[in-house]
Amino acid sequence: MEQKKLPDALRINRNRCILAIVVCSILCFLVFLAVTDQLLRDPDVLIKEVGWKAYHMFTVLSNILMAVAAAMCIPFAVDGMRYRNYHLPRWYVNLMYMGTTGVAITFLIALTVLAPAAGFYRVMLFSNNILFHLTCPILSILLFFFINSDHRIKWQSTFIAIIPVVLYALTYVLMVFVIGEEAGGWRDHYQIYRIAEYLPLPVILLILCLISFGIATVLRLVHNAIHKKRKADMERYYQQAEAFSYPDLETAIGALADLDRPYDMGGELTVPRRIMNIMEMKYQSGLSTKEMCIRYIEDYFKDEE
Repeated sequence: MEQKKLPDALRINRNRCILAIVVCSILCFLVFLAVTDQLLRDPDVLIKEVGWKAYHMFTVLSNILMAVAAAMCIPFAVDGMRYRNYHLPRWYVNLMYMGTTGVAITFLIALTVLAPAAGFYRVMLFSNNILFHLTCPILSILLFFFINSDHRIKWQSTFIAIIPVVLYALTYVLMVFVIGEEAGGWRDHYQIYRIAEYLPLPVILLILCLISFGIATVLRLVHNAIHKKRKADMERYYQQAEAFSYPDLETAIGALADLDRPYDMGGELTVPRRIMNIMEMKYQSGLSTKEMCIRYIEDYFKDEE
């Protein structure tokens, strides 16, 4: 078997950071272009929600939420490059999960409902629809699956993922059905009144929530499957690295500290506890995470004593 080097494993982490920065920056820029175009364009036969009325549309709001989530990812990726430890907190992964669910719903409704009714080109490719309905949702889903798969998402988080959908649905009912367009509310741009001729409004809302929950569930299952495989691959990669060829864990931790020390920029010290936990899986030394971290810090600063 080819001997892998620990710097190669750390380089994979760095490349993931770079990819996150690039994809998130592109996504933010594309959403900015699409929203700006929606604010400045003239209304047409299908889309009358332009200017500030653009914020009445779930398509616009879901893409903005996703862009905000993507923008918040960039500092984590920059820190991951600086400290060679790309890690996303769980609250952020849930935020990304909410944003991805929203744009995935936008993409699927546009593809399966709006496109057959109004034409694929008009709905998916015309003007800023290519950004709102196609490019940004696909980029968002790929970002969520393959780059920001830092945690296994719990099934309870599926309820968190559909919060924006529920809030928008309740707001839509209030502005369209309770207040009404004539009294300063919103136009029924999703034609819910027509559906309400056949189904009671509470049933429509329930169906919408169930569909959203189903989409969020699929996203969660795929994300977790990719996360599980990536985690196993990284563990296998680290355990085949030269840093794991030492006779005991204490020596391997010292070598890891020696490898990290030249990159010290005088800022905060990040202890690579995840890497050391992977080391422990191989060496089975019995050291706790706390003991490994103490050992790493002692080895890191040994030349300053």
